[in-house]
Amino acid sequence: MRNRIFMLGFLLIISVSSYSQRFYLGDQLSPNTTDFKLLGISSQTGVSTYKYIGKKTDTYFFNRKIGEIIVGFKNGTIVMTIYNLIPQNGDIGIPKSTLDLIRATLPFPLAERDDMYGANIDDMTITLSRTNNQITFNKDRIMFMTTVRNSILRQ
Repeated sequence: MRNRIFMLGFLLIISVSSYSQRFYLGDQLSPNTTDFKLLGISSQTGVSTYKYIGKKTDTYFFNRKIGEIIVGFKNGTIVMTIYNLIPQNGDIGIPKSTLDLIRATLPFPLAERDDMYGANIDDMTITLSRTNNQITFNKDRIMFMTTVRNSILRQ
């Protein structure tokens, strides 16, 4: 399983390394209180979720400014990343320019359903949506999330 997570993380490293603060599925990392704020721990999966509060070395992700970065850890391994992107004035839903950039970096197509885009590849799920809820700190955001499948996290 770790090999699959590593390979999928490697694909994302290639595809998003020039666009974001660098957190990748499968990487080993111990969050510290200087750079991360604990948001909660899942009682079902044991995933600890943190908001990245450290210095952002890259402020844009797929041509949109990064609002917040959320990182999930299990046993010191990154198992989830969420990049909450700030929409520009006039953006409706997921901007075509952002969607085109994401599609161009992935080696597989994203399916669309109810203005939400996603893909399940082996043990990883990618979703892209326009969201305004607790995950986005009740702000209008374009949420790009990668995560290890929930069934694996429950193991």
